[in-house]
Amino acid sequence: MSSAVELAMEAAATGPADVAAVIQPASNASAEEPIANKQQEAEVDFAKISIKEAFTLLNATAAGLSDAEATERLAEFGPNKLPETATNPVLRFLGYLWNPLSWAMEVAAILALILLDFADFALILALLLLNATISFVEESNADKAIKALAGALAPKCRALRGGKVRVMDAVHIVPGDVLIVRLGDIVPADIKILGEEEEHGEEGAPMQIDQAALTGESLPVKKFTGDVAYSGSTVKQGERHALVYATGVNTFFGRAAALISSTNNVANIQKVMTKIGAMCLITIGSWVVLELGVQFGGYMHSCKLGDGLCPTLTNLLVIIVGGIPIAMPTVLSVTLALGASQLAKHGAIVARMSAVEEMAGMDVLCSDKTGTLTLNKLSIDLTAAHPMAGIDVSTLLKYAALSADTVGEEAIDMVLAATYHDKDNLWAPNGPWRRLKFVPFNPVDKFTMAVVQDESSGKVMRIMKGAPQVVLKRAHDYDTIHAGVEAKITEYASRGYRALGFGLAEGAGAPDAPGTNWQFLGLLPLFDPPRHDTAETIQRCHAQGIGVKMVTGDQQLIGAETARQLGMGANIHKIEVLLQAKAAGSGLVGGHASVGELVEAADGFAEVFPEHKYEIVQMLQDRNHMVGMTGDGVNDAPALKKADVGIAVHGATEAARGAADIVLVSTQSCSCVVEAPFTKRTAE
Repeated sequence: MSSAVELAMEAAATGPADVAAVIQPASNASAEEPIANKQQEAEVDFAKISIKEAFTLLNATAAGLSDAEATERLAEFGPNKLPETATNPVLRFLGYLWNPLSWAMEVAAILALILLDFADFALILALLLLNATISFVEESNADKAIKALAGALAPKCRALRGGKVRVMDAVHIVPGDVLIVRLGDIVPADIKILGEEEEHGEEGAPMQIDQAALTGESLPVKKFTGDVAYSGSTVKQGERHALVYATGVNTFFGRAAALISSTNNVANIQKVMTKIGAMCLITIGSWVVLELGVQFGGYMHSCKLGDGLCPTLTNLLVIIVGGIPIAMPTVLSVTLALGASQLAKHGAIVARMSAVEEMAGMDVLCSDKTGTLTLNKLSIDLTAAHPMAGIDVSTLLKYAALSADTVGEEAIDMVLAATYHDKDNLWAPNGPWRRLKFVPFNPVDKFTMAVVQDESSGKVMRIMKGAPQVVLKRAHDYDTIHAGVEAKITEYASRGYRALGFGLAEGAGAPDAPGTNWQFLGLLPLFDPPRHDTAETIQRCHAQGIGVKMVTGDQQLIGAETARQLGMGANIHKIEVLLQAKAAGSGLVGGHASVGELVEAADGFAEVFPEHKYEIVQMLQDRNHMVGMTGDGVNDAPALKKADVGIAVHGATEAARGAADIVLVSTQSCSCVVEAPFTKRTAE
């Protein structure tokens, strides 16, 4: 391979702020390396380089790889899947017998056996096995997060091999492959989208990619030629060829798995139990030394094996058994199980029993926005709609519904069609309207246009929707209305809304056909609405001393508007503020003495990636907070795993549920997150 290709194969992503490819041979690839070896690897940002440069770096062509090239790269980079960690269940079970309390009980069992006291031996052994079994059953799903992430990868894909389309298992694709991705596909690797201009001479319609579960963005994202799309995202519109630049653990998806696999939290209650066990061992050890000194040093007792022939060993057995709270682990497990049972009645399934105790001590709750605080469902804020003079909201919604093309199931068109109250009686044969033509969106014109006919009157009209400024500039009375409309557009932008403008013109023809007289109808704001019970839950958290912080991958303005609607604090920072503060090192950070204080004082962070959510949780834990984390997407999984209490909300992805300690199974379950701390503090 050329030196350029060798450089690409050594490249690694050093941070999610740069959508970079991590490409390295399988022989030294591991889940930790994308994070651990940042300083040793060069960075290639495939979002910023041209398509031609990408093909050159990967030594690939638009016709795809040959079978021989693909086989060679598969051996070099490894399969397109996440590493599977297999733990021997026997060794895992024995691990629960390796702690201070168990050590003392094991010594007591050996002494009972030496003294031929089989009854005590059987009782102690039974308690040991019972405690280990309870813990083993509780924690038997420790690897669910990685398995769920691996299972989320697309099982099949269409790839060009030697210029021919081949349907193949996604596990076999490699960097340099050219894929065909289309509506409904799960993107199987990190890809760079290729253009259609090579065939048609002009840019085609953009693709719509839903990556909410990966990045937290509430709306499908338009992807144009040269843009990148992440493994695990879903194609909502369009069909394109795409160049694979990262696979397996080197993808954006894989970095989330690396964070999860590198996280090994020790439960707070386990720390307490270890301390108690250590104190018991020290106390028992002191008494054993004293007993041996008195019996053999002072009284010169002899000792023989057998029942009653060695009173010293009998005394040691009494000291060891009496100095160990033998039933404490069992009683504790039963108590936590009862707590989990109570939470289950509120629709919360507890995957890790110790989370019950930790939730009762939680004082900071970090929450994802999209799908957790909000519904992750595009909607129109009718209270903020802006129809022009002489047009009411209902009329504006009717024209908006007429402008929508639901055949392609594009998210905006679907919500416009669904919001109109009389949608079932709009189109023929139930209604008077029939579509004659639809002009789809393109990135140059930035609008769509529907040509429709009212069959009852025969009247034909054109309805335009698109970027508000584009539609507004075509209005016949632009000079009169533009100031007021532009002020409303600015207001929408400040609140994080996505605005759509609508225009109406009589007759068929091109948008700018001679004699066309466009009437500007008004503006509709699109947003992701909060869940119905979120505001109340946040208020109850604040009343009980639990701080709530929003940690979202969405834009800052959108996060701030959601925080305003929910009654949260307005101190929402871009993640750049935190990254710059970390880079600056010591000194004042935004008026705070340290980065940790900045995170404590903030009400949330926007435009974050999985690594950032993980770091925010870790910083709060380092400042002695008991941190809870709620989320629903793959991008939340590392932080859910890292938090003292990870809570996957109703409708969460498999990856989020696998990483979480508590899984909510209904939309009414959020209140139980607040009930546990409230119950504890009321008792105190």
